[in-house]
Amino acid sequence: MKKILFVFSFVLIQYVLNASTNRTVAILDLTARNAEANDGELYSTKHVLKVAGLPFVVTTDVNVAKQYGVIIASSKVTSSTFLIAEKDTLIAYVNRGGTLVVPNLTDTYFYNLFGVSAYSQLDTLHRITFDVSLSDPTMRWLNDTLEQTISIGKWATDTTYAARSYTTTTSTVLAHYNNGTNAIVKNIHGLGHTYLMGYSFRYMILFPQLNKDVEAQRTYSNGFEPTSDVWILFMKGICITQISNSVWLHTSPYESKATFIITHDVDAKTSYDTMRYYADYEHSLGISATYFCTTHYLRDTMMTNYYNPSKIQYILSKGQKVGSHSVGHFWDFDVTATFPYGSFGNDTSNYRPYCGGVGVSTIGGTVLGETEVSRNLLQNDVGINCRSFRAGFLCYPKKLVNALDTLNYLFNSTYSANDVLTNFPYLNHKDRTSTGLISRVWEIPMTISDDFLSSTPFSPSNYAQKEAIWFDVLKRNAANYAPTVLLIHPTRMYKMLAEQMMIDSLPAGIAIYDLETYGDYWIARNAVDFSSVLSNDSLTITIPQTLLPLDDKISFVVDSGQSLQNIKAQDDFGNPIIVIQSNWDNNGVILHFGGMPHVGIHSVDAQQAFSVNIFPNPFSNSSTIEVSQKETGLLNITIYNMYGQLVKTIVNEKRNAGVYHEVIDAVGISAGTYFCKITSGNSSIVKRIVITQ
Repeated sequence: MKKILFVFSFVLIQYVLNASTNRTVAILDLTARNAEANDGELYSTKHVLKVAGLPFVVTTDVNVAKQYGVIIASSKVTSSTFLIAEKDTLIAYVNRGGTLVVPNLTDTYFYNLFGVSAYSQLDTLHRITFDVSLSDPTMRWLNDTLEQTISIGKWATDTTYAARSYTTTTSTVLAHYNNGTNAIVKNIHGLGHTYLMGYSFRYMILFPQLNKDVEAQRTYSNGFEPTSDVWILFMKGICITQISNSVWLHTSPYESKATFIITHDVDAKTSYDTMRYYADYEHSLGISATYFCTTHYLRDTMMTNYYNPSKIQYILSKGQKVGSHSVGHFWDFDVTATFPYGSFGNDTSNYRPYCGGVGVSTIGGTVLGETEVSRNLLQNDVGINCRSFRAGFLCYPKKLVNALDTLNYLFNSTYSANDVLTNFPYLNHKDRTSTGLISRVWEIPMTISDDFLSSTPFSPSNYAQKEAIWFDVLKRNAANYAPTVLLIHPTRMYKMLAEQMMIDSLPAGIAIYDLETYGDYWIARNAVDFSSVLSNDSLTITIPQTLLPLDDKISFVVDSGQSLQNIKAQDDFGNPIIVIQSNWDNNGVILHFGGMPHVGIHSVDAQQAFSVNIFPNPFSNSSTIEVSQKETGLLNITIYNMYGQLVKTIVNEKRNAGVYHEVIDAVGISAGTYFCKITSGNSSIVKRIVITQ
């Protein structure tokens, strides 16, 4: 009897252990086993799961890893990676129902487990195509043609990175290279599954982040390039396929589908003069953008000394955020010989860089000078805590992150998302090398911008077509719940018209945030740890008490959660946590922990102070502006063309509270699109008007 009780108790303990661990992924860290020079492979594997939002542990011990539902090897498996007993343990793990994922395999001991008989290696491959016709659940998010075929190297480049292909026996081919050989295979062995890839995580994740991929991007910007994100989505698909009712951290605040981040590069006198219209417009919608301001306090051949703190103060008064866009906006900022790292202690008296023009080397510049002086000017002159940076010309010196980290910047948006093959934030490595320490600086890559090819530049005649390109990229990103960062140089009003069109056409559920607010959300998300237990139709999510309360923007998605009878959250002491639950895509459920504001365009101060209606619009001869002014104050109504030039002042006088009707007379004004700015007291609203022939 005692023996039976003992066996029962042992089984119960094993059940409890598995209930809390088989829903978590184990990364089997092979860094030391494979004598790797750095932890680039491990970093890349962890990044995949962090962005995917899945709970995981990292271990070097096979006997610890086998307790978890999915094991992902951080790097290659050779004949010397594991002891024979460890190999047998991994084979037994799969036979009992576990899932094992390995990038690069040469150990013949595992061939039967993975359903392969041989491999070949080439460094001349350029594309990987997933066979979506299989309808394999691991590919559930790969529903875009640019996701189904991804780039691993520029077509014109003869040599890329070493990749392995596998000869199959019992396995199914999920993806193949452009030469037709097998890139990813899946095998069923016993009760479990194995997945084998011919490409390392480091090549697909870290190298692109360092901009050291083989020019794999298919476009530089204003295009959809999801190559690294596909690996994240595919690995996520593997994990949730094997873990019923998986739980993961969402990648956009609250219940929003995705995030639209608006940024402006203020790097010319015209930008300083015109940015106030953009700030007025954004303020009128209750949204905040990030303005990266160049502090060009010197006159050189390139530019005049246009830095103007008072104009920056104005956009701050409209609720906008400000970051640094360097001091000089120099074309050769990424040339180490011209811009050495430098030393600290720079100010406007001793830092005097000079550029003689594009193509002429800048004199007297340093990386620290550009980042330190611009930050200090913005902090001292306009009173902000400068946390964000974007380099002029999007130049990226090797030691830029070193300077940003030392100066306590938290966010950088210098890289193009296409160039680094990802739309999600990531932590930069110092020195831009895989051996560099991981910094505290988050890269939030720029996705779309007003900078198009010189053959088809942004213009008053094509802004609608350019906006359509932006919208297409955002829509594709949103399908992956990924952010989209827009960069507009606020030099012309027709660019603001494109921004308005973009905002007006946003799909339902897209949140609009400035770069810093989204960055703060991502930092909070990155710190979250959790686990879950599924018992019959009841799911319990456990969050460590030390992490509570969570940032109210944090949310969790429960896969097929609508089929569950009960979903609850608790801390690690069993205390209940109140959650707000809503239905989500594909029979899922989304949970968050705080009051959720309206997603997208919020109610605003300006609209509370007064309201505006313009009718008819468009018009040919005249139109009426109806202003409902709620308080006594100065009423100013002006008309500007798309270049920001004043066309007409309608009214500029003090008015009592009340409803007023003012006429816009089109006599003497050419047909076209204009902007009507209405200011009442300290609030402004910008409206678009169209005058026809």
